Amino acid sequence: MKFHYRTIEMVVAGCVVVISLASLFVAVFQGVVMQRTMEASVMPLIQIGHGNFNAEADEWQIQIEVSNTGLGPAQVHYLAMRWNDQLITDTSQFMAQCCVPDSVPEADRLPYMHGLFRDGEMALIFDDVQMRFLAPQQTVEFITFDQPDAETQARGLAVWRAVDSVRHDISFETCYCSVFDQCWVSTFPVQSREPVRQCVPPTSRDG
Repeated sequence: MKFHYRTIEMVVAGCVVVISLASLFVAVFQGVVMQRTMEASVMPLIQIGHGNFNAEADEWQIQIEVSNTGLGPAQVHYLAMRWNDQLITDTSQFMAQCCVPDSVPEADRLPYMHGLFRDGEMALIFDDVQMRFLAPQQTVEFITFDQPDAETQARGLAVWRAVDSVRHDISFETCYCSVFDQCWVSTFPVQSREPVRQCVPPTSRDG
């Protein structure tokens, strides 16, 4: 009889352990689901676009825009641009390479660009996005380049038109993180997005 009671006690204890483990599993699973639900509810999504006409201002203007089309804020750690597989680190140098008339000798191309800026034949406006928080549905005009006047800024207009042509050959890479420190690297116009442990700028990776 004692053996019978002991068997029942062991079965009951085993059931208690199983129920406790099942409850623990359910609690952990619910915690994971809730965490993922919270992360999804504030997930950012950075998009980069560009064009050559400002409809609101009704004027020709090259714009590169960075938008957060996601549900939560995004901290942009870097935004990199490449042309001909080369990282663009200096806008004047890039424009000297891509967009100065072929009649200008190689050694004079960068001074030519500097002269256009100095003489007011064209102007670029930058709004830095690096290490900046973008709210959901917020758009930042990263670069704005007004079309120069054909009569008074003819040299600048020629460069503007060249930039308008080559902007389609520029690729973009950005890394940004959510409020939960989830990070992604996105590329455009390829439209890829990959999760990463942390944001490492291209200069650090390439170097």
